[in-house]
Amino acid sequence: MAWNIALLICCLVAMVGSTTTDVDCTLRQDFNTVKDCCAYPTFRFDNFRNQCGKYMPIGAPRVSPCLYECIFNVTNTVVDSVIDPDNARVLLERLFGNNRDFLEAYFNGLMSCTDSVQEMMKNKKPRSNSSGKQCSPLAVFYGVCAQRYVFNHCPPSSWSPTESCEMARLQNMNCPSARSTRVSGFKKV
Repeated sequence: MAWNIALLICCLVAMVGSTTTDVDCTLRQDFNTVKDCCAYPTFRFDNFRNQCGKYMPIGAPRVSPCLYECIFNVTNTVVDSVIDPDNARVLLERLFGNNRDFLEAYFNGLMSCTDSVQEMMKNKKPRSNSSGKQCSPLAVFYGVCAQRYVFNHCPPSSWSPTESCEMARLQNMNCPSARSTRVSGFKKV
């Protein structure tokens, strides 16, 4: 009898300890609510101005497939559609300097993104060729995937532990539709 009671207590403790937070995957994340959850570092795109400056016109958006493709090509970050770890570190050091927390978070993100990026490439929609040059979205897909990873693994010193931020992170990690959406946070220099 004591054995049965001990087993029951252990089962109850295990159930209480393993109860996950309910996440409502039907709720859409509000960009204005989540944009300040992780205090991202500034992306120092200007460190690539000599090689990729034609994709950085003054006043134009800097996050573009052509800019990312140029930066990835200059640093040889992608080899045969896969991230080269050593070259990825060089790229990230140029983007973030000595910010080790974010350098590691983005590195881990890039290294874990190959499957997601291949899926995005497979499902990408054709774009119009109105500008004349079509750049591959591969590098920007890696950037989007790494950004999502960093949001979910933001260094504690840069994370805002509000209820809405925690819920957004739980949604990103547990809801299929949230995993496929972009989490913004790119800062321009």
